[in-house]
Amino acid sequence: YIHRVGRTARGASGCGRALLFLLPSELGFLKYLRAAKVSLNEYEFAEAKIANVQAQLEKLIEKNYFLNRSAKDAYRSYILAYASHALKHIFTPDALDLEAVSRGFGFAIPPRVNLLISATGGG
Repeated sequence: YIHRVGRTARGASGCGRALLFLLPSELGFLKYLRAAKVSLNEYEFAEAKIANVQAQLEKLIEKNYFLNRSAKDAYRSYILAYASHALKHIFTPDALDLEAVSRGFGFAIPPRVNLLISATGGG
């Protein structure tokens, strides 16, 4: 999102690019990006043309401890970020399909993660 995409613009050229995937329920977020003068190119992909690598991803995440740990940390961060998003009318945590989200991180079933935030800022 805008802050993180800005990090791609560091360096000599001063410009960067990012790819953002949105759920149909999140498309309202594009209005806010346009209002912030973010240049957008929208793409739609036919599902039939997208390779299904889910089984390979799940197998890789299951067998590699470091990838599994990273995927679990990323899954946890995603859920926490979603739950703390200011635009609750677009990013509704209760509407999140945790099974589908976990598959996006390479898990066949959602992993158990601690969603508590400590007072020191860690997890």
